[in-house]
Amino acid sequence: MIRRRWILIATLTVLGMAMTIMVLINITPIYSSSATVVVQPPDAETSVTGTTILSPNQETQIETKVEMLRSRRLARAAATTLHLDDDPEFARKPGEARGVGSWVREVILGNRPVEVDPGLRAEAAERSRSEGVVDRLLDKVDIMRVGRSSTIKVTASSEDPAKAALIANRLVETYIQGGLKNAKESRDKEIQALTARVVQVRTAMQQTDGAAASFRAAHGILASNPEVSGAAQVDQSAGILAQARAESAYASRLAQLSGGPATATSPLLIELRQQEATLSRRLGELSAMFGPGYPDVVKTKAELATIGPRIAAETTRLQGELSAVSAASAARRGAIDASISSIRSQALASGGQAVALRGLERKAEATNTLYMSLVAALNAKITAPVDVDPDISIISRASLPAVPSYPIPQRVLAVAMLAFLLLGLIVAFVVDTMDTTIRTAAQVRRLLGIPTLAMVPDLSDGREDEPVHAVVESKPRSRFAEAIRNLLIELESRHGPGSQVVVVTSPLDGEGKSTIATSLAAAAGAVSRRAVVVDFDLRRPNIEADCKGNGVVGYLTGRAGLEDLPVIQEDSHFSVIAVGDTPMDPGALIASPRLPRMVNALRQHYDLVILNAPPILPVRDAKTLTEYADSTILVLRWGMTSPEAARVAMEMFERPITGAVINMVDYPAHARRGYGDAIHHIARLTKYYDADDPAEAGAMHKRLLRSWRRSKRRVVEALHFN
Repeated sequence: MIRRRWILIATLTVLGMAMTIMVLINITPIYSSSATVVVQPPDAETSVTGTTILSPNQETQIETKVEMLRSRRLARAAATTLHLDDDPEFARKPGEARGVGSWVREVILGNRPVEVDPGLRAEAAERSRSEGVVDRLLDKVDIMRVGRSSTIKVTASSEDPAKAALIANRLVETYIQGGLKNAKESRDKEIQALTARVVQVRTAMQQTDGAAASFRAAHGILASNPEVSGAAQVDQSAGILAQARAESAYASRLAQLSGGPATATSPLLIELRQQEATLSRRLGELSAMFGPGYPDVVKTKAELATIGPRIAAETTRLQGELSAVSAASAARRGAIDASISSIRSQALASGGQAVALRGLERKAEATNTLYMSLVAALNAKITAPVDVDPDISIISRASLPAVPSYPIPQRVLAVAMLAFLLLGLIVAFVVDTMDTTIRTAAQVRRLLGIPTLAMVPDLSDGREDEPVHAVVESKPRSRFAEAIRNLLIELESRHGPGSQVVVVTSPLDGEGKSTIATSLAAAAGAVSRRAVVVDFDLRRPNIEADCKGNGVVGYLTGRAGLEDLPVIQEDSHFSVIAVGDTPMDPGALIASPRLPRMVNALRQHYDLVILNAPPILPVRDAKTLTEYADSTILVLRWGMTSPEAARVAMEMFERPITGAVINMVDYPAHARRGYGDAIHHIARLTKYYDADDPAEAGAMHKRLLRSWRRSKRRVVEALHFN
């Protein structure tokens, strides 16, 4: 298939490459420049191999940064700072045509624009123009994450290399500045919100504290848990009461005793008793030593007499005090009992009120805690540094590209060559598959079941000066003469000796049956056979001869006898009987009873009678003629006759056909296609044949014209235009 269609494949490839080169010449080069940034996850872990391990949350953050860099908001901000609204590469002109979508909606779907206010229409047009700028900017920007790393590459394309680098850098800068601005605005908003919240909570705190204090004052509650403090006071008072009871019992006991422990509590009484004992002992010593009248004895007695009353008085006083203490202790014990009862009853009474107080205190405590946390957060936010680090950092800025990124001529040409070569192969395969015309003897045998008697080369171009059959005599060693001579040999071998009548027809007109008929007669005449060609194509005569009106038609109509038919001699080698006058009813003439007498008479005078019949598919004249013939030749045009037409022609005959002749064969093209029959091999054996075309030996311009016509036919055939 490639060998048969290589001209088509080469032509499509060359045309495609030429169109690609023209496109490359006229296309505007596009330059691309890339800026690289990195996202620093704050909690990235590092593996033992030194690579960063990103968690799913960090992966999501990086993808979020990529989408934010692709956002229309960022593109709109960058377009504003770059003034792309005035750039013809990005901004559509006011009078520029709308897209196909708008045309379809308006014309086909009848979606006409609604009449609106001119001001609103102008605003909508300006907004649409700005959005169009953003769309074209996004089309020229490519944001891509580098592998699975934290690196993001921002690539911008433009017709201007400096503009491409500027757009890439400006997108990154706009994102970073926008992030810092958003962080500052967010910080200010948070401070304002915290300040307002602190004021609100402080007011609430004051209200809750005041409510708890007012409730405590109104109900006389000192503690949040009065039942607990009351129980503690009762316990404490019980201890005091026990101590008071002990003291009261002790005092009562002392008051009941006249001496002993009761008197031992008075220092004065103890001292007086010691003086009394001392004086008594001294009196005893002095009396024993000096007698009763001794002055010291008398003096000691007098002193001893004064101490007794004093001891009695002190003892009386002490007993009175002990009685008073005992009474006071009893009174204190009673008071403590009453106090304990009062405390117990008061604690029980204030227990229910303490529930509401504790609720107020808890609310006040919660408000105080919230207030302190808000104050701490506000102080931390105020004292935090104003400058924050951006969430991305620039690794490398976009530089000025030196060469365009599109188109790359070497790559485009390589891809175009492969694409058009593949296209050529596909088209060649389709053309070769769809080429069902008859070209080989094997096809004739397979489709029609008849042999191919000859494959006659094409001599149809550039032979205006002489008929084709003249080549049989002028070039007897040419391919054409040899093919016609082989046809004569095949007919004679199948018929045997004696006169022979041959019908030459074809499925359709224009397949060269008249040329085969005259050339076959010329070949018979060249070998001293008496041959005549009778033209029975009464509707469209193809054999021109001057018969003065008495041709085949004159004989069949009865106007002339057989002896009156003008027989034209073609250089005394073969004879021709032309049609003559154009008949009114050709079909009726073919059915004339004079036809068989005419054929029998010609059989008596000629060795070879060739009946040039009209095509079988338009009319049935050839079928009638075969009833009087010995052989029938079906002429098929190489590369033109379809198998369907040939098969239908075979079905119409209902009589055996001797064989087929494949006419107008392009021997070089047939050999190049490699069909595998005899022509494939003998087409290269030029030393056995002379040139078919006499013009080849003529002037140079005739040879060039002949070569041009052959080349044109081959190209047309290769492109499947034949």
